[in-house]
Amino acid sequence: METKKTLFSKKSETYMCCFNSHCPRHADCLRWEVGQYFNPQTYGARCISPVYEKAADGTCEFFRDRQPLQMPLGMTGFYYDMPAHTARYIKNSLIQKYGRTTYYEYHRGDRPITPAFRQDVETFCQEAGWTQPLRFDSETEDYVW
Repeated sequence: METKKTLFSKKSETYMCCFNSHCPRHADCLRWEVGQYFNPQTYGARCISPVYEKAADGTCEFFRDRQPLQMPLGMTGFYYDMPAHTARYIKNSLIQKYGRTTYYEYHRGDRPITPAFRQDVETFCQEAGWTQPLRFDSETEDYVW
């Protein structure tokens, strides 16, 4: 398991960071925290502009909560109890919305299932008429990047 420092240092190279210390929500923001691990010898970064107006009033849509969440991981046994047409509808709907690669990353457990993805799964299950409890492979604690 990587330490927080190692994880955030690596993430700071590609993740959109924030360096706006005047934002009223910066103390709770994952983007701000990752930005604190940014290598100062690097000349460029993918970041939110420090003068972005919505950051100043606390309504920044790029805000990410810095607290990790318990999230499901993997969907390999997800469809076993479903009728084939229901499983096909849910799978095709998720692939259409997220793309084949991203869907299979969630399906195999390569990425934790975010609250937004889970909400879409639940919505597509309801649309297909599936009311049974959802069965994911396991759970993990991770950040909602």
